[in-house]
Amino acid sequence: MVRKLHPDADGRETADFSLALAAVSQAWSVLGNTTSRRLYDESLTVKSKRQQAPNPKKRSVDENFDNYADDFTDNFTNDFIDDADFEVPRVIVRAKVPWRFMLSLVAILALVILFLHSISSPSIPQGPDSLIQSGSCVAFDSTQAVYEVSCDGPHDGVVRQLIGFDRICSSDTFGYRDRQGMGIACLEP
Repeated sequence: MVRKLHPDADGRETADFSLALAAVSQAWSVLGNTTSRRLYDESLTVKSKRQQAPNPKKRSVDENFDNYADDFTDNFTNDFIDDADFEVPRVIVRAKVPWRFMLSLVAILALVILFLHSISSPSIPQGPDSLIQSGSCVAFDSTQAVYEVSCDGPHDGVVRQLIGFDRICSSDTFGYRDRQGMGIACLEP
């Protein structure tokens, strides 16, 4: 019964199906527990005895069944569903994610990025930044300090490493003071 009434079964998401599903769940919670089922059965017999009027006419089977169905519904809703305990479930419709739109947007952005990359000019290599580091080409100034120059033009040496003033360059390199005072540049011979 729950499979037939569940809102996700056939894509039906209406309040009627949700209310029916809530009623089935409530009925199962009463009938699934032996104590509450026994109380429910007792309440049916008590209610049916109270509601029987001293009628000398015999009722037909269909009338008895209709009365029983009405009694069942009335007893179930009146005796076992407390208004304070039972809340009408709210119908919550899941949000639908616009996947097609999102994928289209990603594809368009990728095409725009590729187009902009294709029309942009290649980056021009920048000249020396005046910070000596390993692999920098250097030249000497008038005080025998070194400064960075472009490796494409004339240069006096290539820096193997830059060390602190308190250290000594290895024996296969020559040490010269950095013009900016960053340390000693060890030049390859």
